[in-house]
Amino acid sequence: MPDVVSSPRSRVLCLALLALASAPPCRGGEARAVRGRVVDEAGRPVAGAAVADFWRANGTGKGPDGKYLDLKVEANVRAFWGHLGEMEPLVRQAATTGADGRFAVEVSSSKHALMAMDRDRRKAGLAILPMGEGQDPIEIRIGPPVKVRGSFRSPGDGPPGWTHVYCNLPGDDARPIDSTRLVSCGSFEGRFEFSVPPGRYVLVGYDESDDARLVPDREIAVEPGRAELDLGVLTLADVSKVPRRAYERAKDGAGWVDVADRYGKPAPGWHLDDARGIARDARIEDFRGKWLLVYFWGFGCAPCLGTELPSLSRFYEAHAADRGRFEVVAVCTDDDARSMADVDRRLEPIVRNAWGGKPLPFPTALDTSYRTMEAFGLRTLGPQLVDPEGILRKGGERELAKVLDAPGGSTSPRR
Repeated sequence: MPDVVSSPRSRVLCLALLALASAPPCRGGEARAVRGRVVDEAGRPVAGAAVADFWRANGTGKGPDGKYLDLKVEANVRAFWGHLGEMEPLVRQAATTGADGRFAVEVSSSKHALMAMDRDRRKAGLAILPMGEGQDPIEIRIGPPVKVRGSFRSPGDGPPGWTHVYCNLPGDDARPIDSTRLVSCGSFEGRFEFSVPPGRYVLVGYDESDDARLVPDREIAVEPGRAELDLGVLTLADVSKVPRRAYERAKDGAGWVDVADRYGKPAPGWHLDDARGIARDARIEDFRGKWLLVYFWGFGCAPCLGTELPSLSRFYEAHAADRGRFEVVAVCTDDDARSMADVDRRLEPIVRNAWGGKPLPFPTALDTSYRTMEAFGLRTLGPQLVDPEGILRKGGERELAKVLDAPGGSTSPRR
């Protein structure tokens, strides 16, 4: 799983490169083919319309010469974010309609909406994709979009500097792991401007340090029949003291010890705010004599929820006969939860609609402080192994399976 870019300048550059090159992070690299057509209000086909599951409101990313800007040059980064309100789809995820208005596009497995805009970006439409495969072609009807604009105020006295917003679709409990991001817009002037069809949306906003954020996310209703929705000045809240930010700053500190330097040494302790399946004051030392797989996850990690935790659940059940030789503890790192009851409440639609009604079969714990990840020296979420002697080993489900399935009950992973 990718590391978090925490340096402000590298963060701005990274987002610019992301906007040019690919879609937002999502689970897996799978995609499905979607066919359909774009029509106007009268039902006539629209030729030359762009169709994509993610758009940006900062133009094409090209300079006056028609070539993509070299974003290693700071002046070009500013130029990139200077094209405010210019709607463009991500090229790799976009399709263009033919003379009959028809299109075929690859849609990320984590997305369930497509937005279309005509060639002049004067009309737009949105389609929510049906669930399942093999669906009939969809139709996207486009009409006048609404220009949404506004600006940010810093929580301090100074200007906010570079700011960024995502315009997201509302969450869908039937597809709780899907990404809802639809439009990206950044600015060095603390402003945002983008165009979307009428509907309900959610704004996620922050500054370049990520120490100031729009709290809570702003829900907006974009009504039909209007040309513009001016949201005015939105004040960013200071979130510099939340545990997540303290943890990210620790990663850049001189005292940080990376997990790679901890392998082969006694596993560090953990910090648990709450737990289910084990005592809240349980210690890693309590599992001596068994292999312990500690899986770190969070609600913002689509691969965790969509792929890895379900796989780990199947592994756990398939090795029920070996339960005396190993244990799994899933540690949720999320400062929006305060107890396992909060975790369970947020997991309900995921268990029901993504996990086939099956909750996690192994012990689950909560660390809202990120102190456990810092103690382990982790930069990313995922698994860590502790051997029966309490020594930290590199590996996860695959390495543990080799141990459990080894002839004669080997107690060390085979290299």
